[in-house]
Amino acid sequence: MRKRKRITNLLYSFYLLQSACHSVCIKISYRLDKRMLHNEYYKDDMIYITQLTRNVLSLLGVWPNYNRRRTIGEKIRKYFLISISYILLYCVLIPGALFWMIEKRTRVRVQTIPLLFYGFMASSKYSNLIFREKNIRRCLKHIEQDWRIITSAEERDMMIESAKIGRRLVTLCAVFMYGSGLSFRSILPFAKGKIVTAQNITIKPLPCPAYFFSFDIQVSPAYELIFAMQFLSGIVTYSITIALCGLAAVFVMHACGQLRILVDLMRNLVEDQWQEKQEVDKKLAKMVEHQIRIRR
Repeated sequence: MRKRKRITNLLYSFYLLQSACHSVCIKISYRLDKRMLHNEYYKDDMIYITQLTRNVLSLLGVWPNYNRRRTIGEKIRKYFLISISYILLYCVLIPGALFWMIEKRTRVRVQTIPLLFYGFMASSKYSNLIFREKNIRRCLKHIEQDWRIITSAEERDMMIESAKIGRRLVTLCAVFMYGSGLSFRSILPFAKGKIVTAQNITIKPLPCPAYFFSFDIQVSPAYELIFAMQFLSGIVTYSITIALCGLAAVFVMHACGQLRILVDLMRNLVEDQWQEKQEVDKKLAKMVEHQIRIRR
């Protein structure tokens, strides 16, 4: 009976401690929202950490405005870019699928499968970006609030250092994707040169295999038009991959910066000698609140 009583008392004490910490965190959050902003450069910081990703997503028409509503002109531009992107994606995917179905050579069909699979995955990822726009906006708002409530220059330096790593990752991804992908769709077809068949028919190669029924794509300016469409489709396809990598880099490196701040708060709580109990409670409450924000 005594053991049960002790366990019950301990559980009740733990519950009271958890409730007290939660109430303190709510009060602190309320005060942070009501008082003046700590980091007056938070807007510039947000522009800095999301610049590369924002440019790519804006090109695709899927960058969410997290701090204001879109105007009518911006909405028209958004749907126009989305429509153009889908048209360019399917201008390669559908003719490529038709080519794969009518092609009789097994080796050529096998070589065409990766291109079709990559195009299908790109269109699926693009649709996912469009449908998840609200979730992305919510995450960006959360990041903006984290930058806004920074309380010291040291914390801001930690977050900027992590953000720089994210920018480097996005830059490397963009260089490799655009460099290799656009070279494949522009330089490689010209490097192959024109092909002359046994029937003395000249065939000019395209970046991607395609079938257009009775439409002759070897005649100018039809060839140049199809070539340009496939090249632009490559820009859209590789931009989708860069956008996803950019969002992942921004979110992950922001979380790393927040964890570094949490570790620093815990280290200060342990190493520094706090003589007043109220000071310890403030540091403890701040640490718990920061941990709750990271878990969100």
